[in-house]
Amino acid sequence: MYPNRNLFEKYITRDEIELIHEYTLKILSEVGVVIESDYAAEVFAKNGARVEGHKIFIDEALLKRGLSTVPKEFDIYSPSGKLTLGETAPTICAGPVAPTTIQDFENNTYRPANLKDVAEYYMLQETSAVIDMPTHSCQNTDDLDKSGDDFHTPQVAMGLKYCRKPIYQGNTITPINYKKGSLVEANRRLVKLHREFYDIWDKPVTMSNCCVLSPLAIGAEVVDTIVGAVLENQPVIIISCSMTNLTCPPTLASAIVQDNANILAGIVLTQLINPGVGAVYGSVTSPTDMRNVQLATGAPEAVLMQMGLVAMGRYYNLPVRSGVSATTAVDLDFQCGAESMMTLMTGMLGKTDFILNAAGAYGGYNLGSLENFVLDEENIAYLRRVNQGLDITEDKLYFDLIKKTGPRGNYLKGRTPKDYRKENYFPNIFVREGGSPADVIEKNGNLVARARKVINERLESYALPDVTTTQKKLLNEYLPEGHKYDL
Repeated sequence: MYPNRNLFEKYITRDEIELIHEYTLKILSEVGVVIESDYAAEVFAKNGARVEGHKIFIDEALLKRGLSTVPKEFDIYSPSGKLTLGETAPTICAGPVAPTTIQDFENNTYRPANLKDVAEYYMLQETSAVIDMPTHSCQNTDDLDKSGDDFHTPQVAMGLKYCRKPIYQGNTITPINYKKGSLVEANRRLVKLHREFYDIWDKPVTMSNCCVLSPLAIGAEVVDTIVGAVLENQPVIIISCSMTNLTCPPTLASAIVQDNANILAGIVLTQLINPGVGAVYGSVTSPTDMRNVQLATGAPEAVLMQMGLVAMGRYYNLPVRSGVSATTAVDLDFQCGAESMMTLMTGMLGKTDFILNAAGAYGGYNLGSLENFVLDEENIAYLRRVNQGLDITEDKLYFDLIKKTGPRGNYLKGRTPKDYRKENYFPNIFVREGGSPADVIEKNGNLVARARKVINERLESYALPDVTTTQKKLLNEYLPEGHKYDL
């Protein structure tokens, strides 16, 4: 078991959690949540909720009934095996979703992302020791053919081509990227594509990102994602990303209570449609920097709000998503590393069950680089090691060795002990050498050069998953030009 140290208990008390719950009930029953779907309104009405158009009012009894069927953990399957998501399982880390701009160190510039970047992000995610669920990074690139009536599925197909790990669906199907009709049916078709490609027909094969619309709403496209996924018995994450004093009230506490109501409304909907389907409670809410009206993803207040919302998710005994490698830094600099490490702590030390954007994005999620990805991997590995904690037993105290060595003795004898090798994590990129700084840099290169060396080694050694001709033909119907299989 990956230790869950409930870091939030250092920042929020049981009485404060109960107070947030009390006012959440008032919001749900007196203010309501707008859910932009006739189907969802009918589902709530049939289950006894007060419904005024698309505004849904949820009383305590309906909330309890809806939450009572949410599984505490569930599995997701792919050709690589299964991932378990839940409090007793290790934190699942997923890759970056949004980078639309790439910091290109080779050419010392910033440029729009392209499909080559998409493929290389997938390759790094597939070969990563710490990223468990790849995502489609760099959505809707300029070189993606958008002339047809569906340019969402080609992006999904790229993930299936380059990865055996299960893919997290962070790119919402919208009327812009899918013009063939019903978005609910498009989401169901997405699941069926995974089933057919994997030849796994009766289990969860993917998971979808469903971001609520603050304040107190769930937009039509996101509702369609929820409905389509849960009708196919696929898990979803209901996630908030509010901005203080802009899309939620100004205080951290008020942001938490509003988000809590919004998230719970989405989770109840999943269970009223399909009781027992996997549903995750999530938040990456962050403060607004009112000096420039920007989402301050790497702010300490983001960590505090996310910690409070993790506490609420655990209060309801739900699987929880929070924590993120987030920063508003626009260069691979000290700010980038400091904020990314701090915001990861919520999920890695907190312990949450799922982290999206765990590596590879900065600049408020909009900027990316492969160099940043592999450096964030080191942060994740560091925090995993910290969370494992100390192993203090009589054997591990090594009293006999201390007694034998005595004062001013030397422990550097013979082979390196297994306990030493087991207890220490050794980074691949960060420097630990002593001596002249100039000599160390000359020997190993600077940080970016060391990161690029690791990237090149992994890209050069990467091999496409071995699939059948039938699978190749299936994906070739959708893959973008330049990324189709040779048949």
